[in-house]
Amino acid sequence: MHTEISRIDLPKDYVLKNGEAKEIIITSKVNPGQDFSYYEKTNYTFPEKSIIRLKRYKDSELVSTREFSVDSLNRVLKNTVRFKHKALGWKTSKYETVYGDKIKDLKMLNLDGTLNYIMRVIFNENNNPIEIRTLNINNQLIGLSTAEYNYSSNKFIYKVYKEDSSIVLNKTESFKKDYEIKRNEYGDLIEFYWPTSSSEIKYLIEYKYDDKGNWTKIKKIQVDGKKKKTTEIKSRKIKYLKN
Repeated sequence: MHTEISRIDLPKDYVLKNGEAKEIIITSKVNPGQDFSYYEKTNYTFPEKSIIRLKRYKDSELVSTREFSVDSLNRVLKNTVRFKHKALGWKTSKYETVYGDKIKDLKMLNLDGTLNYIMRVIFNENNNPIEIRTLNINNQLIGLSTAEYNYSSNKFIYKVYKEDSSIVLNKTESFKKDYEIKRNEYGDLIEFYWPTSSSEIKYLIEYKYDDKGNWTKIKKIQVDGKKKKTTEIKSRKIKYLKN
């Protein structure tokens, strides 16, 4: 539930406003200047218009690969992810997403492509998730979590239920409906609060763009009162397809 609530409308690495890419290379430094900083590199390639492949490296070590397809709104449809587990080696996950009006089905698949279970997310009129239902292959409810919002008090009540409908968690947490503060002339979010934070810490995003209007550098900054801390610096090298 918290993952769905905290989705921020930040630019996706593989999405261009203009032009088509042959390859995109993302390099990131996470927590620069801190003791736990590290580097990431991601290579995107586009074997077909709606299919995207990527390889992700952490400190030069390959840690995951992914192939996914997107729709005309750049929403992920089918997804195959391989990731390197420290103890178990390479593991593979498959899932696909079906979008509807105020509903989204995340279908978790077995390796042979058969259905394992479904996580069905239901949204309210503000596009905030209010229910996540876990359904087995027979469409039977095996898990449920809900969120009830009080926008005037910046709170939501989070509940988790067992299969027998008994409540195992009932907790009031923070939520900022109007977490967006400002966008730039390109329509990109440049100032916001974290949606589920009770603090007044703000986040700033600084962009650089190329001559096609696609971003080539992002700097993420956390602002706590008068204190500022850079949390990530991300660069994007775009190799365009020639017309």
